[in-house]
Amino acid sequence: MRFTRPFKIILAILGLLALFAAGLILRRMVVQSQYALSGQVLPFNLESALEFRYVRMLYEGRPLPAIDDKIQAPEGVVVRETYTIGAEYIYAWVAKLLPGNMALSERVRWVATGWFCLGIPLMGLWLWGWLRSGWAAGIGGAYYAVSLASVMRSSGQELSHENFALPLLIGHFALGALAAGQDRRRVFGVLAAFSAALLGLALATWDLIQYYIVVWAVLHYFRLIGGRFFEAPRRRIQWGLILLALAITGLFNPYLRAHGFLTSPAMGLVYGIGIGILIQQAAPEWKGLARGMTVALVALIPLGLVLLVGSYGAAYGHFGELVWAKIQFLNQKPADPALLTFAQRILWTPALHSANWQLTKTLFPATLPLFGLSLVIINCLARWRSDPEIIHLLWFGGISLLAFILFVRFHVFLIIAVAALLGWAAFWACPPAAIRESGKRPWCRWQSVVSVVLRGIMILLLLAGVGVEAGHVVRDPTRWGSNLAYLSQKQELIQWLKENCVEGPVLANFGISAFVLTYADCSIVLHPKFESPEIRQRVETYGETLFKSNEACFRDWADRQSAVWLIYSLGEFAAERPELQMRYCANALQPPADAAARLFEYRPDRGRYFQWLWGNAKYRVFRIIRRADELQAARYAEDADRDLSRGDLAGAESKASLALMYDPHANHAQKVLLHVGSLREKGIR
Repeated sequence: MRFTRPFKIILAILGLLALFAAGLILRRMVVQSQYALSGQVLPFNLESALEFRYVRMLYEGRPLPAIDDKIQAPEGVVVRETYTIGAEYIYAWVAKLLPGNMALSERVRWVATGWFCLGIPLMGLWLWGWLRSGWAAGIGGAYYAVSLASVMRSSGQELSHENFALPLLIGHFALGALAAGQDRRRVFGVLAAFSAALLGLALATWDLIQYYIVVWAVLHYFRLIGGRFFEAPRRRIQWGLILLALAITGLFNPYLRAHGFLTSPAMGLVYGIGIGILIQQAAPEWKGLARGMTVALVALIPLGLVLLVGSYGAAYGHFGELVWAKIQFLNQKPADPALLTFAQRILWTPALHSANWQLTKTLFPATLPLFGLSLVIINCLARWRSDPEIIHLLWFGGISLLAFILFVRFHVFLIIAVAALLGWAAFWACPPAAIRESGKRPWCRWQSVVSVVLRGIMILLLLAGVGVEAGHVVRDPTRWGSNLAYLSQKQELIQWLKENCVEGPVLANFGISAFVLTYADCSIVLHPKFESPEIRQRVETYGETLFKSNEACFRDWADRQSAVWLIYSLGEFAAERPELQMRYCANALQPPADAAARLFEYRPDRGRYFQWLWGNAKYRVFRIIRRADELQAARYAEDADRDLSRGDLAGAESKASLALMYDPHANHAQKVLLHVGSLREKGIR
């Protein structure tokens, strides 16, 4: 039965919409299961809370501040140089369009999840543009829609810049594939330009897109040395447009400009490849080993220059330290923190933990085995082993697999490559009728029972794999949401802060600081954003002072940060998993007896400079008695002493009481009150 072209287009659109809806429903199921478990609509946490705060500002019609003095008090942060701003505008604008009396957090979750799910039909479009197979597009899109590795961090329960950027990255792949298949120059140029622009936008909204740029640049460096890849004019044009998009993004985006992206190693290699392409174009007759070696060396010169003079290391050098530590210690976090630097200790967190076999099976129960089977098939097919798109996909997937082993978070890249390759596997197992009939592909040379059986088995495995992945998510959706630990304690803390009208900067660790800022509107000294030497240094000093020095030293450091309040999180001395605690990061597994942290944990009411005001099972709130408070208390005590000497007992009592409000341990004021009390007992008024 032959279908008309309009009918095929309508059918394709409906299929992509169905995949989009399936992905959205699955992710909402995860969120709703978390709501049912907690009995409420959930708040946001960590960096997610900071992003929601900016969305809320825009939703309410307030512009984002140039300098946010509530973050990293007292000096504040330059917003667009500290965060990759962009998604917030889309979330706020679309949230206003949603109907009903839905809470803003729910509106934003719907928008964020819906935006991420745009990557599902774009995955299908990518595969169709490359393979011209609706069946392949459907399989690849289905895996990206239902696989746990795709679902787990994209339910909208927490906001993340990656969930905004990844659909843009997949859109870059899709438009690039469509451009490559175009015969008309103008259409090719438009599609290639938009493809490059989407990569630039993805980079501007999530800095870890730089990982893909590194992968892309290294692959093209090897292709440059090979000498043939860039002989095709269209490939040079596509590559040049991407270079232009990256350069424009790095030049005009404040975050990338502040973090030295244009002088990063990735861009240094990109510049070198550009020079190599120009050399090849200028001397097309120059062939052989001499040309290859010359181009290879010349292309590395810009990389060497940026490594020498670039400022990129200040922003991202800590990540390189972590990579080295994982290699040095064979991907196992050492029990002795002294073996690591501070950056290595604090970055080796759950999101950047190493993958083990159990976690890998959990995230990729069906996709990874099928990925391996697809590699075997490709290895048996000479025509596909040399296909540029397959090489690109295998390179991206292989490097992402290695990155995932070192850092679990990179599963978001790995699942993109895996889903796309499984789409290709579907194409191989059941190519379009036009290809089968043309006799130009391996199908016609494999007309045997074995071939048909193998392809049939692959089709069944691919369909079964979709069911396994979807069932894995649906079977227990509450497992795949964010951690709900201490939620009630966090909300009790926020309620207390609001009821007591807490003002002034709050010193709190990463786990609670963003929550306090977003939901109690308190300025915070520390914030969960580590791509800054200043915040890294501040956090290191905070940890070492808390666990290695006494109360007075910790008060003096907090005072220099203008902190007025301390929120201490209990559990820093738990026997289980010390490598996840701040004392490990501070290289103080056994803090001294007079360490400030021991006081807050075990003797909160004995503090001289920290007045314990409130606490629950997880958090304790202290008012910091600053030097300014001590001085003010001393002045009031002196005034009270003068009033006492004049016989003004009421004035002396009032001013001594004021002194004790500033400093409950002001001895002079206490003596004045005792004297006033003894005089009144004698009947003196």
